[in-house]
Amino acid sequence: MAILYMSIGILLLLICYSFYKRYVPVQGIKKVTTVDCASTTISYVDVRHFHEMKQNPCQKAIHIPLPYLERQHEEIPYKEVVVIVPDSISRNLSIRQLKKHGYQVKGYMCAERCV
Repeated sequence: MAILYMSIGILLLLICYSFYKRYVPVQGIKKVTTVDCASTTISYVDVRHFHEMKQNPCQKAIHIPLPYLERQHEEIPYKEVVVIVPDSISRNLSIRQLKKHGYQVKGYMCAERCV
């Protein structure tokens, strides 16, 4: 019986961690506008899918879709980053991945449906 309770507890912890990673916003990261984009030492990383990026392109951004960010993060030239995202879940996941690899995320820009 104790093994059953332990298994249920571990399963609940995994579910809570997955929920936290996706839906809880990263603290201290602010939304930036195009007016704030004057710095030349900041990399702009567009994590939208290819078809979303083609509809509303950002000329200064490096385009690395979110699923490829884990293995292509070395292509980002500067350690200070502004992330261009399509929605709040992509925002949370991409910011956490970049912070894990040592990037300093200065902010995010929402292309469409971010809250």
